[in-house]
Amino acid sequence: MNNLIGERCARQAGRLAEEHGLRKFLFDVRGAPNIQSVAQNYVFAYQELPQFEFPRASISAFVIDEGDSSHEFIELAFKNAGYIVKSFTDEDAAIKWLASY
Repeated sequence: MNNLIGERCARQAGRLAEEHGLRKFLFDVRGAPNIQSVAQNYVFAYQELPQFEFPRASISAFVIDEGDSSHEFIELAFKNAGYIVKSFTDEDAAIKWLASY
């Protein structure tokens, strides 16, 4: 996973959200660790995220691989920007969390 792929996914999901009235999302990034450098993650968080094209009222669960900590900074950046996001290693737990909103 990198910034370009993430932005493309967000744009497409944002369009679907608008077209179908969606606000809950399950993103499966298992097998797709964040390969961005620390500097690239910083640029995303502080320069690109403020203009990010994704609904602010969204609720997103990310399913990650067990032991994959590569997405932690991006998750924190989204939370700091006001998004409701949480990472899970268990897909059923992620779905249950989304259903609780």
